[in-house]
Amino acid sequence: MRKDLNAIWRRKGIRALLMIMPAVLVVVIPLAYFATISLLPVPETAHRPEVLLSLLSAETAGHGYRQFWMDAFTSLMCPMLFLAVPIVCAVTSAACVFVSEKENHTLETLLLSPMSSRSIFNTKITVCVMVTIIISVVSFFVFAITVSVADIVISAPFFMSLEWLVTLFLLMPSVTLFSVVFVTLLIHRVGSVGECLQTVGYILLPFLVLFLIQFTGAIRLNALFLGVLSVVLFAVSVLLFNFSARRFNADSLFSRTGSI
Repeated sequence: MRKDLNAIWRRKGIRALLMIMPAVLVVVIPLAYFATISLLPVPETAHRPEVLLSLLSAETAGHGYRQFWMDAFTSLMCPMLFLAVPIVCAVTSAACVFVSEKENHTLETLLLSPMSSRSIFNTKITVCVMVTIIISVVSFFVFAITVSVADIVISAPFFMSLEWLVTLFLLMPSVTLFSVVFVTLLIHRVGSVGECLQTVGYILLPFLVLFLIQFTGAIRLNALFLGVLSVVLFAVSVLLFNFSARRFNADSLFSRTGSI
């Protein structure tokens, strides 16, 4: 674990991505949005979309125009931005821990050591999940401070809700584990860290579509829906984890016929 943590920290590109990307997603974008709705004038004919009103709490209907859009942003869009943090960080750390060693031809030596391949696999998964969850939790607290100050300044409703609690304590860990395991399924195919990082879009796109569908009024991502999604993701992750662990050996990883 110490070796893998050092490997993540030593690579400047990986370290910068793990620090800059969360800051942009949970601080820069919310601050830019807050500045925009605070400075732009409100037209006299401005109205609030009925679709968004139906997705927000009844309390929001009694607030002003700017407060409404702040509540809509923190309740409907910010969870999507927050979930992008564990996805990006999980794929990045897993790419460094798994693919980088394969790229540098050190993984084969490690697999031929006295340690069992399952122990090595479990340790690397643990490192990636641990790093991602720590970064995600820190990002959430920074986001909470940023948005709370903005809510106070603009007199908007406090952003925290049951949906946010489910997202933080259930959905985020499930997404983290799924993203890390997803990368382990691809190490037989990808040849470099940069190539592996391109897989972020495959994981991020379904969540992006899911959150955007809300704006059509077709579904509502309430706490129950997010909780069920978390359980499903965790169950799928466990199945994929066991499948990938069985294939994590020198014969499979370094044979020309190794495939998904």
